[in-house]
Amino acid sequence: MAKTEMSIGSMGIIVGWALTILVLVWQVAVKDSQYSIEIENIKKELLSVDERLDITEAFKLEISSDLAEIKTDLLWIRQQLQENSKVISEIALQRED
Repeated sequence: MAKTEMSIGSMGIIVGWALTILVLVWQVAVKDSQYSIEIENIKKELLSVDERLDITEAFKLEISSDLAEIKTDLLWIRQQLQENSKVISEIALQRED
């Protein structure tokens, strides 16, 4: 009877260790899965940020181009105003004579 109790006790210990190892493997697999999902989400977010950065850079270039065009227009307007002021001054001088 002692042999039977020992084998049942030994069997219990072996089953206990087997369950412990299985639970440990299961927990590692779950953590690995969670980390994999988090890494994939981070990759997707990084791609999204990269796309938004590209859009921002394109928008910046467009704004720079528009500002350069506005500057050119303002310089032309200033030149026209200066020419008009000279013409008006000359007309005023001619009327005085």
